[in-house]
Amino acid sequence: MAENEGVIKLIDEEEGIVVLEEYDGEENRYEIVVVLDIDEDTYLIIVPEEDDAEEGFALKVVENEDGDTFYEPVVDEEELKRIEEELAKEDE
Repeated sequence: MAENEGVIKLIDEEEGIVVLEEYDGEENRYEIVVVLDIDEDTYLIIVPEEDDAEEGFALKVVENEDGDTFYEPVVDEEELKRIEEELAKEDE
């Protein structure tokens, strides 16, 4: 993880809320606007809660061998493109 990235403090999929702590300690709340399943992967699309932004962030839902769930920011360009394509299909 890069030095200037924040960390995920809380994810409540039922409430549709994600809280990220930025590198400077500031906490920001995000709303889960879409849960997207592509092949075997699940993604959460989040946008700032207090903003009418049309762009959001994608978090990949990952399960380890113990069955614990983790969330990883999607940074791979190909993976992001695949997510955008699926979102566009849903909008049709």
